[in-house]
Amino acid sequence: MKTLDELNGYDKAAIIFDILGDSLSINMFKDIPEAEFYKLRDHAKSLKNTVSTSVKKEVLEDYYFKMLSNEKYKDQPSSENMFEFLVKLDDEQLFALLSPEQPRVIALALEQVDNEKRMTFLSKVDPEKQNKIVLQTGNLADIPLEAIIHTAKELKKKSAFLPGPVEFSRGGGQSVSDMLSKMPEDDAKKYLEQMKTDSPDLLNDVKKYFLLFEDILQMPEKIAASFWADPEIELEVMATALAECDTETVEKLQEYLPGKKQAMFTPKTEEDSVSKREIDEAKGKIKDCLQKKIESGEVSIEDLLAAPEVEE
Repeated sequence: MKTLDELNGYDKAAIIFDILGDSLSINMFKDIPEAEFYKLRDHAKSLKNTVSTSVKKEVLEDYYFKMLSNEKYKDQPSSENMFEFLVKLDDEQLFALLSPEQPRVIALALEQVDNEKRMTFLSKVDPEKQNKIVLQTGNLADIPLEAIIHTAKELKKKSAFLPGPVEFSRGGGQSVSDMLSKMPEDDAKKYLEQMKTDSPDLLNDVKKYFLLFEDILQMPEKIAASFWADPEIELEVMATALAECDTETVEKLQEYLPGKKQAMFTPKTEEDSVSKREIDEAKGKIKDCLQKKIESGEVSIEDLLAAPEVEE
């Protein structure tokens, strides 16, 4: 098998041709003579079994970043390796980022890190998922460039919410929870929905450490009565956080407030034009207040998620 250093420019053009296929290559190489076009296609066929998938990927990345460096793409991101951010993650961070993803995404990402990190990650997932990841690794050559770029961008965006290495405790569930807690709630919910299908065991572990705002709305009455009456929760913050809730929910929570506060509480309506950003910020403040109580030992997540008692 040829290495990247052993390939000349013509070889690399042929590899790009092979990856793109005839239809796309016709447009890309439209400026070369027809005879040269057929020669390039024949050369691509001759290289097919002499260049590994990993080297083809390097050629593709090299082409992509050279394309970005052209004047036409001067406003695009700099031409660094699109997956370089993965290399900078430690084992805990990498597991927190990738474990909720689909096997194909995991396989693509693991190809970008060294073998030690790859094996450490695989040792932490169940055998069934391991097999799926390994099978997908063999099909990476079928992933189009657009999908690779999109995957890299999405993972990089999610990685921005990862805690620093010293903030991680050992164990996947808490690590993923730390990451989700720094995300906008809508993004976190999408992640949890994906885990429900792809990693139900991980989801159960994450739920030991992570709460959505809707969980706070459904907490047991004894805890809710004390929590919503807490003077740290400002009425304006509470009203804003509940702006997307139905009237029944708002009225129920309003009943937990002390008499004077109940009278002063003014729910938000459509006429108030509360922005999504303001609602998310208010929800965050409510969650922060609850987190303080959890850390102080006043309440536990197990108590918060406990099923309501059935009256006899």
